[in-house]
Amino acid sequence: MTTTTSTAPADPESAGLELLVQAAEDATGSTAFRAVLQDLAGLLHAEGALSGLAWVDARLVAGTVSFDVCTATDPVGSLRRRAAAVRACRGPRCVDPAGIAQALDVAATVLDVL
Repeated sequence: MTTTTSTAPADPESAGLELLVQAAEDATGSTAFRAVLQDLAGLLHAEGALSGLAWVDARLVAGTVSFDVCTATDPVGSLRRRAAAVRACRGPRCVDPAGIAQALDVAATVLDVL
């Protein structure tokens, strides 16, 4: 499924989880991160990390998690710092800052046990 960023999908959670995997592949031109990101997406779905978020927020979380997993030396720490920044109103404009911060914390926690 391909979802353009200008069109809100019927199921933002599923689209966001798919984007988490696809964004890394698009950015790197490689499938090297596919397995770990698919596992992470499955665990985030089980935890309901993106459940209830608007598409704009689910897309933001998915892109952020994908980016940090692929590029950060300490993706868990990076995601936790991002969540704290959102809680302190220093994050990006979004519909649900508390939901985004919670989703980033859940992603950090899940990633920490992978």
